[in-house]
Amino acid sequence: MSNFVETLNLTLQEHNLSLLKFAKLVNINFNTLYNLRTYNPSLTTALKIVDYFHSSLDYFEKRTDEFECKYNKYYKISFYNNLVKQMEIQNISKSKICRDLKISRTNFTRWSRGIFPKYEIVVSIADYLYVSIDELIGRSKG
Repeated sequence: MSNFVETLNLTLQEHNLSLLKFAKLVNINFNTLYNLRTYNPSLTTALKIVDYFHSSLDYFEKRTDEFECKYNKYYKISFYNNLVKQMEIQNISKSKICRDLKISRTNFTRWSRGIFPKYEIVVSIADYLYVSIDELIGRSKG
């Protein structure tokens, strides 16, 4: 079970929410939430979940102990721009990050066109670059 799913299950228990009730509250298909037992969420599903709890992706991935974290609710995901910025700051090339993380260079083309990466790729890139997952996708505190 992934850190995200483990944290979600504990958080639902703490808030006395069933999976069905929570699915209705956040407008996520019940089967999508149910399938998180075996699959990682999509980035948009993960964001709906953490936004509901006013929390962070980093908390749900057990990268911080800070549960409550108010993010600007009008954020726009800017993963690609933030990724390129971090790569420039750290002087890391596309080739190096692709080689080290075993991801295809064609992903960069898709991401530059606004297609979101898989959630687990965002997490691995954030780990690789030593940055917050939330910061990497463009969530700002507000």
